[in-house]
Amino acid sequence: MRKLLNIILLTAGFVLLWGCDEYDDGELRKNIDAIEQELTAAEKRVAELNDEMNSLTALVNSSFISYLKQDDKGNYVVCYRNHGGETKTVTLATQNDVVTAPIVGAGEFSDGKLYWRTTADNGETYEWLLDTAGEMMPVGGVPPTMGIDAEGFWTVNGERFTGKDGKPVLADDVSNTLFQKVETDEESGRVRFTLADGSSFEIPVFEALSITFDAAPVTAIPDRSAPAYIKYTVSGTEAEEAYVDYFTAWNVTVEIDKYTRTISVKLDEGAEEGNTVILVSAGGNTVLKPLFFTYGTAQIAPPTWDPQFGTGTEVALEGEFTEFDIKVSADIAYDVTIAEECRSWLKPAPATRAPMVTTTHSFVADYYENDSGADRKGSITFSNRPYGVTVTLGVRQSPVIPDTPTDPGIATGADLVAFAKAVNAGGSTSRWENASGEVVLLNDIDLSGLPEWTPIGAGKATGTPSYNTLVNPFTGVFNGQGFTISGIQWTFDAESEATHLHGLFGALKGATVKNLKLGAAGDQITVTGASPNVVAVGALTGYAEGSTITNVTNYVSVILTGDNPDATLMMLAGIAGCAKSTVIGGETKADAVINNGDVKTGRITNTANGGTGMNVGGICAFTLGGGIKINYCTNNGEVSAPTGRGGGLVGTLGGPTSEESGTAVSNSVNNGTVQDDAVGQYGGSKDYYNYKRMGGLVGGTVTNNNLRIEYCTNNGNVFSQLGCRTGGFVGHNQATIVGCVNKGTILANITYDAGAPQHGPGWACGYSAKGLVTQCAKGGRVGEWDAHKENPSGAPEATNDNALCYRNSEYFDPSQNY
Repeated sequence: MRKLLNIILLTAGFVLLWGCDEYDDGELRKNIDAIEQELTAAEKRVAELNDEMNSLTALVNSSFISYLKQDDKGNYVVCYRNHGGETKTVTLATQNDVVTAPIVGAGEFSDGKLYWRTTADNGETYEWLLDTAGEMMPVGGVPPTMGIDAEGFWTVNGERFTGKDGKPVLADDVSNTLFQKVETDEESGRVRFTLADGSSFEIPVFEALSITFDAAPVTAIPDRSAPAYIKYTVSGTEAEEAYVDYFTAWNVTVEIDKYTRTISVKLDEGAEEGNTVILVSAGGNTVLKPLFFTYGTAQIAPPTWDPQFGTGTEVALEGEFTEFDIKVSADIAYDVTIAEECRSWLKPAPATRAPMVTTTHSFVADYYENDSGADRKGSITFSNRPYGVTVTLGVRQSPVIPDTPTDPGIATGADLVAFAKAVNAGGSTSRWENASGEVVLLNDIDLSGLPEWTPIGAGKATGTPSYNTLVNPFTGVFNGQGFTISGIQWTFDAESEATHLHGLFGALKGATVKNLKLGAAGDQITVTGASPNVVAVGALTGYAEGSTITNVTNYVSVILTGDNPDATLMMLAGIAGCAKSTVIGGETKADAVINNGDVKTGRITNTANGGTGMNVGGICAFTLGGGIKINYCTNNGEVSAPTGRGGGLVGTLGGPTSEESGTAVSNSVNNGTVQDDAVGQYGGSKDYYNYKRMGGLVGGTVTNNNLRIEYCTNNGNVFSQLGCRTGGFVGHNQATIVGCVNKGTILANITYDAGAPQHGPGWACGYSAKGLVTQCAKGGRVGEWDAHKENPSGAPEATNDNALCYRNSEYFDPSQNY
């Protein structure tokens, strides 16, 4: 490059030598000086580019990064450990706004590795750099050497670099850096390096030594005589050999317990503030970190606001343009932050009033409409970072309720939400009722824009599934008129204290729901959390009392991803979680109730198999007492839970019942597969047979007092991985079973006592009290799980000898069946 400058100087010399005497050479000399400065800068930048390429090579070859900080010029200082165990340091300049792409860069090839490449058209196209053997040059090997020749053209390893047109590329811009940005991903513990062309690579971070505290940078001490205790954690590759002590202490007394890793700090008498610097040292590395203390308290009290905008932990706004004030009492300064997701519609009002220690913050929420009825949410945070004090207040705005439609009824998601709110507030539902007083759907409704749902009607359990504490249950008639409510992707927290009943409806009492299609394929209700209370979930309703559900088809699956604590009743079903004195179905097939959704759990803690266990059913999980009628119902969904009771139609037929008020499951069909430990919680061991009762129709029943299962068919397979009492009709039966047919395959390992089967499969029941199965048709297949799980169709056919597992010859009468 200096050769070019020499040519320019020589040419200038000839001009001066043969020029006229009056020639002023000042301007020429200034131009020569400028050219020399430009060439010097170019040489420096080319040297920096080569240094950056060497740094990139070193980083790609490194084992991990031990230190990453920015210096006062904004450059990144990176310490890394190479594969030889040596610690090295490089300094990287970055440029976020890349206007001109560097002539050389690195890109990821199809093998996932970085290779050197060049561009002659500002990054529009790239060509891979090749070595003398014609092979691509990997980043991590010997990097290429960039240069500018005497004529000002780019060179690579001493050879001129040419563009796509075959011509050499002029080095007219060497201003850009190889690195665009450097970022640390706290979650993955890796540093991501992004190059100017957008390609990137990552290196893990392992600090040699660091210390963290379980306290904010500033700690308030309300009592000078009582020390503050702060836990510390030392981490890094040198942590095991680390020495910890305090380096300085001002206005404080400091003690360090190295066994409990606790720092004790007491403010000196009369001191208003103080600080200490904690030192940690090991392996030649020393880290100093300060802690600050003040006398008094550091509090931001929970905000308050006008109760017309709701109570609790959330400001609840209507959809109209709304101004509201929030009052905050605090003894420290704080920042106010509106969450990113709501800054477009929630703004600070122009004036904020600040009397004394209680400050009133004024906000305004924009007008809001949404046909789906979905609320929009955000939050406001009041925080003091040095003290680590933060109070966050939720803000929720409901859309404007549209004017009453010409035809009264529910036409949009917003209408449905408004109807639900009216019921839950104990208000009138007349605006959605037709001339007959029925709440009606006017068309199909898509709720895919409504990710949250508050069930219609609520209730809390008192230790049993009686739910005597219902709160504003729906008590009218809901007529879907054959329309569909779909787009359901709701998550309910079982730990919610607002209600223990979940579904489209939380609670029905004296109500009728008819002519409705609920959900579409893929729609799902997910239940999270682990509640110590009795919880009931049904896609249609959590609880129904004295109600009628007829001509309803459900496609919504109910899935528990949370837990069910031990000895705590939980009920999950496709239609109704729990029912009392209720009719599901009707007198004819036209009134049929059909479930197409799955009802499943994952691993759960509860191991009870009765009224305090997990109950799952395709139609209803738990019937409570007499007056229950399940007629012309069909389940097509899969039903499974590792423990408790599970049935294709009903989990438990519960009591008390009487001769005057009984329970009947009639004219109904199960087509779904019913299993216990489908998730493998117990590894297929039959040692846990007593954790479950399971049947194609019903999981289990209470003592028979007018309990009837009649004229029903099980077409579904019933598979017990635990070897529990498993039946085509009922797992553990004390109900009268009349005129039923099994066509499914029933598999469960058999447990023996003194050579007699105790637990296992039967085409009718795993266990049934004497003489309760009559006029039933044997069918399907019966066998042990281990022997036939790979080929269920190869299990033995049903016979009079395998109707029941327990005491078949004594309790099953072949002459009463066929």
